[in-house]
Amino acid sequence: MTKTDKPLVSIIVCCYNREHLLSKTMESVFAQNYSPVEIIVLDDGSTDGTSDLMKGYGNRIRYYRQDNQGIAVTRTNACLLARGEYIAFQDDDDIMPPDRITILYHAIFQYPDAVFAVGDWLMMDEDGNLTENRYLPENSSKATTPVLLKNGYEAVLWPKVPAAPHTTLFRKDCGEKINWFDTQYKYASEDKDFFARLCRLGPIVYVPRIVSYYRRGHSSMTNRKIVTDCHSITFFLNHLNSIHEKDSRLYKRLQFRILSQLKRIALYRSNGFALPDSVPSDFLTNSLASLTLMDRIHYWLYRTLTIRIKKIIKNKRDCFHNDIY
Repeated sequence: MTKTDKPLVSIIVCCYNREHLLSKTMESVFAQNYSPVEIIVLDDGSTDGTSDLMKGYGNRIRYYRQDNQGIAVTRTNACLLARGEYIAFQDDDDIMPPDRITILYHAIFQYPDAVFAVGDWLMMDEDGNLTENRYLPENSSKATTPVLLKNGYEAVLWPKVPAAPHTTLFRKDCGEKINWFDTQYKYASEDKDFFARLCRLGPIVYVPRIVSYYRRGHSSMTNRKIVTDCHSITFFLNHLNSIHEKDSRLYKRLQFRILSQLKRIALYRSNGFALPDSVPSDFLTNSLASLTLMDRIHYWLYRTLTIRIKKIIKNKRDCFHNDIY
């Protein structure tokens, strides 16, 4: 297959106030060995020097800017600008290996029924040093052959494959069929929901090769973490309600993940952090109602006893440390 035979791939970079990281991200996008591509950058109202940086790339990119609307709206708006048959996202702080698009395109070309191809990633720390594999192939760490997964929905929700914007290549027409991203997820989980819904359209192909270098999250703001956890619970609840087999292992898995997120929120609240105003007053009650009786008891014991015991132990340890020094 010659370059002219290959379909156009739209590489989309959605950015917001990441000027200090964005130049390295863009260098990795320009270094892709697949052709033809178009590069679309949609700036979600950055207030740093992102605009000036993008203008320096000239006609190598299609640069657009909008008022801040959140990641779900931004991803959707960028997709509507795409001219390619396939779309690949690149987050503004991550790095693409030069063969990311090539690897994923060959996989989806091999399996024409697949709605998207997904590969693995390596973690980076804040300084860009590689740290660890986020995911490993299920059967062998040496496997590199693409695998068609007919039940991609379970594979994504479990999760058995790392379906994320920076690890995937998907068919644009499939994104159109599900009406792109759900805007109720303003800050988080919009990507998990998008790829889970894509899986309803058909199988996916998993490639056990590294296609992204993923930078660990930078935010340490607890209030932002609470919002993220609430979005995650909403995501799990929405998909929990769509599963009819209440005894299935996926249903129980989602219940477990809801419980885990609720425990994290309980810990934050015990340290004086409140739920954001944007979270409905009955959110926790409705979330708990989705769990089994044993899970609700587990949550109550954690909130009333475990957290308190942990604090007592921590205080005694701190006192002991102060007495020594």
